[in-house]
Amino acid sequence: MKAENMNRREFLQKIGKGSLGAASLIYIPGIKRTENEFDLLIRRAWVVDGTGQKPFLADVGIKGKSIKSIGEIGNKQAGRIIEAEGLYLAPGFIDVHNHTDVELLVCPTGDSLIRQGITTVVGGNCGSSRFPLTEQMLSEENKNLKEELGLEIDWQDLKGFFNKLGHQPIALNFATLVGQGTIRAVVVGYNNRRPTLLEMNKMKSLLTDSMAQGAVGLSTGLEYAPGSFASTEELIELVQTIRPFNGIYATHMRDEQDGVLEAVDEAITIAERAGVSLEISHLKVGYPRNWNKIGALLEKIDQAAARGIKIAADVYPYTAFSTGLSVFFPLWVREGQTEDFLNRLRSPELQPKLKEAIYQAENNIGSWDKVLIASVRTEKNRRLEGLNIEQASKLENKEPFAFIRDLLLEEKGQVSMVCFAMSEDNLIKILRHPLTSICTDSELASTTGILAKGKPHPRYYGSFPRAIAEYVRKQSIMPLEQMIRKMTAFPAEKFRLKNRGKIKPGFAADLVLFDFEHLEDKATWSSPHQYPEGLPYVIVNGRVVVDNNKITGELPGKILKNEIQNGLI
Repeated sequence: MKAENMNRREFLQKIGKGSLGAASLIYIPGIKRTENEFDLLIRRAWVVDGTGQKPFLADVGIKGKSIKSIGEIGNKQAGRIIEAEGLYLAPGFIDVHNHTDVELLVCPTGDSLIRQGITTVVGGNCGSSRFPLTEQMLSEENKNLKEELGLEIDWQDLKGFFNKLGHQPIALNFATLVGQGTIRAVVVGYNNRRPTLLEMNKMKSLLTDSMAQGAVGLSTGLEYAPGSFASTEELIELVQTIRPFNGIYATHMRDEQDGVLEAVDEAITIAERAGVSLEISHLKVGYPRNWNKIGALLEKIDQAAARGIKIAADVYPYTAFSTGLSVFFPLWVREGQTEDFLNRLRSPELQPKLKEAIYQAENNIGSWDKVLIASVRTEKNRRLEGLNIEQASKLENKEPFAFIRDLLLEEKGQVSMVCFAMSEDNLIKILRHPLTSICTDSELASTTGILAKGKPHPRYYGSFPRAIAEYVRKQSIMPLEQMIRKMTAFPAEKFRLKNRGKIKPGFAADLVLFDFEHLEDKATWSSPHQYPEGLPYVIVNGRVVVDNNKITGELPGKILKNEIQNGLI
């Protein structure tokens, strides 16, 4: 017995001496006498608690799904101990502008999200959600998803989607908005017309149902049909529906380029008259001729906040946006369903107008070498992924208009692109603004399997590590504690994610351990499917989902629902 005790002491002393630097794991041997005080104990981490206060050295004890103790805990019994000497411990990152939903059914481990420290996402953004659906829309969704992801769906409303997701455990927490564009498609269709009184009431009824089933708010994507066909007055009337639920109005504004100031005015007007909280999605000013509008843009936000409007915005830390290639055509070309759009692209009579639209788009962005092809659907055009329009059109021996038109026809309109259109100076000003949080504006991806396709925007893998590595460590635009607040407590408070976003006793044990000096986003424009470095541990609801840089397969995530039902808590 003495020899055994001596060996154990020698073992612990050796571990203690070697614990500086990278994290070490200790499994304390011995006979289990009583239940451990902690299931997981993180020792000697620099805690950045999400509130904005400076980092402090502490131990953090976790019991079950929650944080139990913070301070000098010492050698109390724990099921597992992570020696975090030299590492920083932050609340799990919260991405309030994400487009993930059905991808979680094919990749429940949430690979590209959890590997960058994201423990909670809010989906259903930009006016588009996977609910509500008509029978015809369900049939079309099934056709597309079977081809794209090998997936078949069986729901038409949010309750059905949550039921499906509830039967497939996931690695991270998931909340969702409902898309105004989707609701309008269900009721009004895909054409540019005003809704009738009956249709307006039906849209409000569908929105009420979605909120009662747990949506956290309504999103719009006012650059995209059919949501773009809604007038300001229509949107005010619809958004008022979410007020009894204390819902968020999240908007991809009507214009992020030439008309960005007018678009901000519209967003503020809608929120103010509807009496709801406003989230401006992926805040930016596109195209060089508009970059000088940033001061006026931020001033409008400040003035709205001073008037008492609950306003905030999210931003991804890159100077390129990503969307469908079809966005370079005006709304009248994109009106209706996909086949209507493709028929207009084929129309001989419309070719001069279509060509003029593409010529104008080139003037807006400067040149076609600023637009990369991110993904296509067919193998025939796979070689074009990662090339810019200038390179790809030369490869195909076509001038840019003919190339863009033909590619969209061959891909049935489904071509995603990346466009370099924003200013680094403006990005820093937006990041510094006290009312902004960090987002990815991405879908779930992975380095393996069906979600490893295409050349997506690097934000899919790198947004949160990049915000810290580039803008805190390298450029020092703000202290670390302020950036962490933008990723945690601030978005949690904005979206009313109860007991999340802070390292605090009683709060959910969503945590990220990272090496500040070596944290680095690795995803590039030409090779985006790369996980970041320097973020070895991620914990969701008390369970380790990333362990020493490896995805564990643990699936402790929760569906987070709006807790207000029919206006009552």
